[in-house]
Amino acid sequence: MNEPPTAPLIELIFDRLAADDAVPTETAELVLAALTSEDDLTAALAGTPTRLDPRASTGDGPADRIWLKSVTVAGFRGVGPERTVQIGPGPGFTLVVGRNGSGKSSFAEAAELALTGDSARWADKTSVWRTGWRNLHHPDPCWVGVELRVDGVATPTRVNRAWPAGAELTDAEVTVTSAQGRHASLSELGLARALELYRPFLTAAELGKLAAGTQSQLFDALFAILGLDALTDADQRLLRAARPHDTTIKEVRGQRTALVGTLDGIADDRARRTAALLRGRGAVDLAAVTAILDEPDEATNDQAVLLCRELAALAPPPVDEVTRLAGQLRDAAVEAQRYDGGRSRAALRSAELLRLALEHHDDQGDGSCPVCATGTLDGGWHAAAAQSLTELRQRSVAAQTATTRLTALLRQTHHLIDDLAVPEGPGSEVSVGALRDAVAVLRRVPGEPADLADHLAARYPAVVAAADAARAYAEGFLRQRDTGWRAAAADVREWVAATGGVPEREAALARLKAARAWLKDTGGKIRNERVAPFAGHSQRIWAQLRQESNVELGSMTLEGANTRRRVVFPVSVDGADNGTALGVMSQGEMQALGLATFLPRSCAPESPFRFIVVDDPVQSMDPSKVEGLARVLAELAEERQVVVFTHDTRLPDAVTRLGLGNARIIEVHRAEKSVVTLRPGSDPVTRYLDDASALAHSKEIPAEVRGPVVAELCRSALEAACHRVVWRNRVVRGVPHADIENVIEAASRRLATIVALALFDDAEKGGDVLGWLGRRHGRRAVNAYQACREGVHGAYLADLPGLVADARFLAAALS
Repeated sequence: MNEPPTAPLIELIFDRLAADDAVPTETAELVLAALTSEDDLTAALAGTPTRLDPRASTGDGPADRIWLKSVTVAGFRGVGPERTVQIGPGPGFTLVVGRNGSGKSSFAEAAELALTGDSARWADKTSVWRTGWRNLHHPDPCWVGVELRVDGVATPTRVNRAWPAGAELTDAEVTVTSAQGRHASLSELGLARALELYRPFLTAAELGKLAAGTQSQLFDALFAILGLDALTDADQRLLRAARPHDTTIKEVRGQRTALVGTLDGIADDRARRTAALLRGRGAVDLAAVTAILDEPDEATNDQAVLLCRELAALAPPPVDEVTRLAGQLRDAAVEAQRYDGGRSRAALRSAELLRLALEHHDDQGDGSCPVCATGTLDGGWHAAAAQSLTELRQRSVAAQTATTRLTALLRQTHHLIDDLAVPEGPGSEVSVGALRDAVAVLRRVPGEPADLADHLAARYPAVVAAADAARAYAEGFLRQRDTGWRAAAADVREWVAATGGVPEREAALARLKAARAWLKDTGGKIRNERVAPFAGHSQRIWAQLRQESNVELGSMTLEGANTRRRVVFPVSVDGADNGTALGVMSQGEMQALGLATFLPRSCAPESPFRFIVVDDPVQSMDPSKVEGLARVLAELAEERQVVVFTHDTRLPDAVTRLGLGNARIIEVHRAEKSVVTLRPGSDPVTRYLDDASALAHSKEIPAEVRGPVVAELCRSALEAACHRVVWRNRVVRGVPHADIENVIEAASRRLATIVALALFDDAEKGGDVLGWLGRRHGRRAVNAYQACREGVHGAYLADLPGLVADARFLAAALS
């Protein structure tokens, strides 16, 4: 029932872009970049080619197939002491049967919880449901775990969740081990995303949700399974990239209209000329607008206005900057004070004399001092004099540096004070007079540098405060006289700056819209192509499940987008089109529709999971639909492990009655204190032998007629036993399942070869089977083997029940 895997979405997009000559290169680059990441899209918009390799693999899940080996539960839900449900190692149908309260569903929930960390059955329940998860009789130890087999890998993958005493459900300690060692989570094995997409678990509660639940959720689930969620992600990236361009363009256009309205209300020639340029829908001559903005203010002879314009332009240095200057000046003055100017000059003269004396000694050697004629110039004197010369030079350099720094700071301070412009004019405002007074006081500078530093630090803040007050007065005065042009001109200047980037934004927006349009059109086509086989699978399942239902399911489709996305199930009732399924289906039909939706999702070719776990799928189904379900599950079990937990005996009865597949039944019983026991039901070997026994004891059919049929049933039992042995032995060695199926199929042509394969792992050793059976199990086993191989012979024609008994003995020996 599986469809072939679909090609990676990015590869399909690349091929269609390459084949469509009408798509501009820049549009194709944006589409490819949007399919990868925000960074790639940003780079593509900036003109940098995308990093994407469309032929590279984009999958994040494991390529190998994964099978379920076992589920273990201890102290969880209805299971007290530790119990393990073993699942057949290859494709097959396992039915776990038990009455309500037997603990069977605890295993289904444990498998789901171990792998996903949650249970869909509890998702929408109240907190009460989440408090009774720990078993009352055996609360500790409490843990659940699954053992998985990866195709071709001998070492199993184990996932356990354990809860210490007193821990909450969400506080489980997770342990994940595989052939590569220990892992922090399933994400490291690439399974987290796969579990989300191809969820292999289904409860009865979920069945109703799949058909009658939120359509957008089902849409998203199918969209992701079909590999189409990348289309949504890409569209959202393009939309997010377009939004700031679109918003800015609209804002600039809206501001243009608003500015025209503002300028129309200003009695200023510059405002009227600017409004004329902005009015209309065409392009604006930005250079002409800028030229108007740069025109000087109107000439005036009003001295008050002139004064206030100068005051409004005042910008004295900040107080903290001048305070730092005063501190530097004070420090420089202290440093210079350490070196007395006269002593510094004397030190320079002394240094010069010592230099000349040292040169004289170097030229003439030891002798009397040429200056005083009393001292002696020798080696000791030379060393002491050289040291003194070094010290004098260092002292002189330090003094000179301090003096130079002090001089520069004094010059900077005087320039600061002298450069303070105090506008002259007839201003009579108090704040203007206060500014003039503050500057006048500041300019009465003392002579000493240290005093000047203190003066500057003490007096300059008053100047700044007076300047702020005078500027505030001037701005208020000018506002009263202003027509409104100044404020409007500032707004127009900002608009001109923003408008300059609009053409570039419009080009980027057009590219993004073109990319979105192409992706939407192509995405719709790809969506239809991909959903078709999925819908076909659902229809085939529905055809088997509907049985006597008069509701016929059409091809499922995905429709809409964003908040209007939904999954449509078109139906006809008695041949009349009813539009959608949900309004006319019974509860049992809704249950069947849920299965028809779930099974293709979980059995998608891209899913790494070769198992599905279904809990209570039979609810509300009539007997005919149960038989249809049995056929569907048996067909799936030809390629997958199908594990069904049910309290309804109709499903196992239907499987047995219809003789479907290689079904294995496990019965779950719960005794006092939550002690759960697992007992095998009728497996294929037992079923074949039981049928053979019933026929062998029949008195209504002659022995010569019954004999070949009994022998064939016994042979089928032996082959089933051998199949089980071959599967068990080879899976443990890590042999891929496809190889196991092929070798079993090849060996099953003759009984000797399949028995040899089971006994010796070599189908070519069929000639050694009789000898091995005789040595190990005696004549009884040999006779049974020969009778089954030859279709019965003389000795057994008179004792067909004996043949069945011997075949049962031989099957046990082979197992």
